[in-house]
This record gives sequence, C-alpha cells and structure tokens, in this order.
Amino acid sequence: MIVDDEENIANGILSIIESNVDFPTSIHLAYDGQQAFDIAAAFKPDLVITDIRMHMMNGLDLVKNLKEKELCNNFIIISGYDKFTYAQTAIRFGVIGYLLKPIDKQELLSLIYNVYNSLPQTYSLIKDRILPDLEYFSVNLDEENYPTSLKKAILYIEKNYMNDISLQTLSDELLLHPCYISSLFGKFTENSFKSLLEYIRIKKAAELLLFEKDITVSEISYLVGYNNERRLYDAFQKRLNCTPGDFKNLYSTAQ
Repeated sequence: MIVDDEENIANGILSIIESNVDFPTSIHLAYDGQQAFDIAAAFKPDLVITDIRMHMMNGLDLVKNLKEKELCNNFIIISGYDKFTYAQTAIRFGVIGYLLKPIDKQELLSLIYNVYNSLPQTYSLIKDRILPDLEYFSVNLDEENYPTSLKKAILYIEKNYMNDISLQTLSDELLLHPCYISSLFGKFTENSFKSLLEYIRIKKAAELLLFEKDITVSEISYLVGYNNERRLYDAFQKRLNCTPGDFKNLYSTAQ
C-alpha cells in the first residue's frame, strides 16, 4: 500500500513499482493516514510505503497503529525532511527504510525486493478468493482485444474503486473526453461506466464478506467506495437479489 497526501507522488511510486518489479503485485493507494488505516484493515498489505507528514494521521502514527493491530510488519518511510528525530523514531518502530524525496528509484526497488524475498515460500499457496459461481460475477475485464484506453480506464477503476471517481475523473487521468470514454465502455463491455464501477465494488465487497470474517457490513461499505451502508444494501439487492448479510450467510458455508 502506498500512502501520500500528494497524489502525484503516490502515483509516481505506483508507476515505479508497476514498471520495474517482475513479480505480481496488488497495490492500494491512500491519501491520508486514516484512510490508509481503514483500507489496511481489509487489504492487510505485506508492505506499506508512507509519507511521514500527512493530515489526519502522520506516517509514524500510521506505522505504530498498523503494527499494534498486526495489520502489517514491513514499512518504508518517505520524507521531504532530513530530520534525525524522524529517522530515529522510524528505526525504533522497526521501519526497514527511510527514503528522502526525491526518491531514489533503485534504492526503493531494492527495499521492495528485500521484502518480497523475505515472504514465506508458502505465500503463493494461499487460497485464492474464489467467489460463488454466479452469472453476475462472470464479467471478464481482461479481454485482449480491448483498446488500450479502455484497458487503462478499467485498471484505474480497479485500483481506485474505493474513492469517489467519475467519468470526469477518468477524463482527467487519461486526457480523453468523457463522452469518448463512455462510448468505449458501452461498445466493448456492454456496460456503462457506472455499472462497471458498481460491479467492481460489489465483487470486492463479496470477497470481504466471505473471506474477512471480522469486518462489519458498515465497514465494508466504506472500504469499497460507498459512503453509507444503505448504498451497499441497495446494490446487493439490485444485482444479487439479496442483502450483504444474506449473501454472507448463504455462501460462506460453501467456502
């Protein structure tokens, strides 16, 4: 998980990782410490790369809280301040790296590979989160014949579904007109942008309901991008003809 209240820096770190590591990754972005803590409760990252000075909760407090809750054990601190007391506190918390901005790409990648190589060999054998064989979950978002612009749009949604995103958000990100992006979804996926975003959110919520036993429905609604529990209920009723609780009760026994 990458945490920085400057979106361009968070996206820059994301780009470095995606362009240079040769192992599969699942990366979440957060733009303040509190949001990062909430996401980590469900995501349980192997590594958190966090800025040190942020509003809501600073990087050191985030590290301390995540360690106390046993949500992550590996941390890299990034900072624009060469301040000894920051580094001293980070070392006391067991942070594996303290990098100054602008970030040295090779130093960052070296730390990331150190974490990856330290993971248990059995890590790759962790049970896949396989959802029930329902028609609704059969949408394939990885079609090779999709245009590059559509692939980028879908990838952006998959990485940012927990945020308040819109066609205008995609337009700003991809530098394409919203109407053109909308036409891509309709032509190639037979879904609108809104229905595809809803699909990704419901699918992620279903995973959390079945495989994260200690998270409440209210917490899940926030984690997948709905600002209240009612919206998650309405989405499940509309698409799966059941409430989130009914879905969990019905299908968790089959896992």
